Amino acid sequence: MWADNETTEDFLNYEMHANLIKEYVTNPHLLPLTIGVFGDWGSGKSSIMRMLEQKLKSDEKILTIYFNSWLFEGYEDAKVSLLENIILELSKGKTLSEEAKSKVLQLLSRIDFLKLTSDGVKKYGKNVIDIIATGGIGTAIEAGFSMLNKDKVETIKNTDISTLDKYIKDEQENTSKTTIKSFKDDFAKLIELTAYDSVVIFIDDLDRCLPERVIDTLEAIKLFLSVDNTAFVIGADERILKHSISMHLKLHTFNNDSEYLQNTQQIVTDYIEKLIQIPYRIPKLSASEIETYNNLLFSLNLLDSEEFQKIYDEYLEFRKGDFYSPFSFGNIKEIISLDDKTELSNLLNISHFMSQMITNVLKGNPRQTKRFLNTFILRRKLAQVASLEIDILILIKLMLLEYLNPTLFKKLNELQSGESGIVLELGMLESVFIDGEENKLGEGFKDWQTPQIQNWIRIEPKIGNVDLRNYFWLVRDKTESTMSNIHMVSPIIQKLYSQISSTDKHQRSVGFIELKKLDELVKDEVFELLSNELLNNPSKTRNLLDTLFDYLEKIDNEKYAVFALDSFKKMSFALIKNERKPIDILKFMKSKHKILTSGCDELIDEFSQKESCLLQKTAMKAKE
Repeated sequence: MWADNETTEDFLNYEMHANLIKEYVTNPHLLPLTIGVFGDWGSGKSSIMRMLEQKLKSDEKILTIYFNSWLFEGYEDAKVSLLENIILELSKGKTLSEEAKSKVLQLLSRIDFLKLTSDGVKKYGKNVIDIIATGGIGTAIEAGFSMLNKDKVETIKNTDISTLDKYIKDEQENTSKTTIKSFKDDFAKLIELTAYDSVVIFIDDLDRCLPERVIDTLEAIKLFLSVDNTAFVIGADERILKHSISMHLKLHTFNNDSEYLQNTQQIVTDYIEKLIQIPYRIPKLSASEIETYNNLLFSLNLLDSEEFQKIYDEYLEFRKGDFYSPFSFGNIKEIISLDDKTELSNLLNISHFMSQMITNVLKGNPRQTKRFLNTFILRRKLAQVASLEIDILILIKLMLLEYLNPTLFKKLNELQSGESGIVLELGMLESVFIDGEENKLGEGFKDWQTPQIQNWIRIEPKIGNVDLRNYFWLVRDKTESTMSNIHMVSPIIQKLYSQISSTDKHQRSVGFIELKKLDELVKDEVFELLSNELLNNPSKTRNLLDTLFDYLEKIDNEKYAVFALDSFKKMSFALIKNERKPIDILKFMKSKHKILTSGCDELIDEFSQKESCLLQKTAMKAKE
């Protein structure tokens, strides 16, 4: 088993990314500089940043500061947290002069005052005035803040809290330009007074934060954009940054005009480009890179530290001369003997085929690959303990379907539950897709015809004539807890799903506007979550039906209507018998997609013949 966190061990040849970014942040002619390390959730952003941090730490002339935005979320103002951490790290210098120490205190005083003015009134009410009047923040006033001197305190001491709050805000606005300039000047002077040639600040996990926290942090970074000898390295999912900026600029209006949407996207892009000079996007891993990753993970798990170190050292040498080939089973058995290592040998032997499948389905994502392998190892051990005879490649293929489409995975489980455990329909689909005769399939197989599922059916091994009972026994009680799609998708997918399924109409509308801007794969993943919840979460049926209607209406694509029709066929009648929304949805799909007219009419007719209930009566009325 492997931990799901960042690492400085380079199994993915990410050192080349760290080295390239290092060239930028250590070039004095390029500073000040902000670099965005962009990649999907789990793509390795944090690992690259940690590798870079480790490289820079060896240079005593460079100060590195690592700030995890997510860990500080909820404690205090984001700008204050970041500024304070930067100043405190600078103050730890062993040879700090008296002048530098004085400058540190001055900057910390400014930050303390920012803390007070940002939420002091809200927390302490009028007591804050007494604190100021008695000199409790005298050092802050001496540091250059005059917005609440003693004369002004006397003037407003008897006003109500709302007036005081407004007064402070007005005074903050009046002095903001001077304050920002003073802070920049003092910070630049502090760097000059230290022994450092440059300061590199890492901002990690920004894409895990709420939109307002993301914006606060970005706005804090703007304070340093013109300070010499500073570099920021920001690790984030670019899509989440854009979403947060769009929310901040209130671009999530209800205008669905394509030209308007294009213009708003350009505004968001411009915002990012002004803040981040160099976007560095991490590419998805290739099949050979996934194979290397798997082989190193298997070796790490099953070898002692001395043997693994030999393999790792050879891998690093191998990668210097070959960027493209996998570090394979053959390479490893030349380094150590595998004669007495049966389990490792077996895993390495199938790694090539496994990697091809994983790359196609998990889109070259390291974290999802690691999670997938953790689940695979658990199930493989369970098979060994239970003395089940299984083909490991078949187990892997079924697990990939479990991740890709949990609904179809459950359907396959139902189909194989007979005496033979063989799914005749699957054998038929294999023949049809291999021969390119998809057009011969009836409407009942529509949900098996997406490109991803077709690719899954085509990959080896073929399982249409295989007894699948042992394989489904292994996963009978673990599907939801270990491989559920809602847990394996990226945070942005989960956030979008939460928005569009919200009971708040405004939030739902905002979610759909954001979803429309994203690519089709994202829309597919969000719809998949919605379908699964609709089938498996009866407590939310009414709200999810509303969400489904909105999805079909706002994300206009026939395939979602096809999937929705199939979901209605699978749903328990008891869940929807007191709802009228299913009929509204079926009528809408008929009007939009003529190809579904027959299927929708059949389902409406079926509902009309059920026991007397709201759904039955609504169906009867729809037939009139």
